Amino acid sequence: MKVSELIEALYSSSEEEVLIKSEDGLLDEIEIEHIEEQFDGFDTVYPATIALKAKKTER
Repeated sequence: MKVSELIEALYSSSEEEVLIKSEDGLLDEIEIEHIEEQFDGFDTVYPATIALKAKKTER
């Protein structure tokens, strides 16, 4: 997903909260992780990205 697509989806939403659905089906807060550009050692370079993941919380 492009950053602009995510921003547009967030701006056009009327909800106040943003959560991420975890594998167990529960809703969690989000952590934002910055991933540097990566080279696979052969011929592919993966661009720097932002990863959204569920914040680890005790339940």
